[in-house]
Amino acid sequence: MQIDKRIEEGTLFLTPMGSIDYVTAPELDDVIEADAASVDEIIIDMKNVPYISSAGLRTILNADELMEDKRGIKLRNVNNDVMSVLKMSGFLDTLNIF
Repeated sequence: MQIDKRIEEGTLFLTPMGSIDYVTAPELDDVIEADAASVDEIIIDMKNVPYISSAGLRTILNADELMEDKRGIKLRNVNNDVMSVLKMSGFLDTLNIF
């Protein structure tokens, strides 16, 4: 999985490319954990993510917990398939998706 990353004004912007599953979720987790302490917010652009598994959901949940006392985590450009998984898992109630 390729993950484009940049930090601007306290926000970590991530753009993963490919499915977030049990193989690739640890890589995304590592990138998030490496920078979470030094930023106020994480924005993950999901435009190039066709699928997310339970391992990917766990990564998103972990990131949300890391950012709990800050401005949080936001997902953008979530496609319908990924949105369905987020909805079925109950994540729509807790995540900021735009």
